Amino acid sequence: MLLNPYTELFTYTISITNAFLLGGISSGASYVLSMIFADEGIRHEHKIRRDMDTEVDAQARNQLLQG
Repeated sequence: MLLNPYTELFTYTISITNAFLLGGISSGASYVLSMIFADEGIRHEHKIRRDMDTEVDAQARNQLLQG
């Protein structure tokens, strides 16, 4: 908002509405970038999805714990 008079890269009128819109865009961009990048670099998660029968899984767990 404060850079508008000093640059020709982007121009807009200075108003309360534009201040809220630019603040929202800035906040959204910061959130998206923080979800993509972490301290160690680009975030990535590997999730294993498998369909499992909960009854069989519970029985196997009980057998392993008892045996």
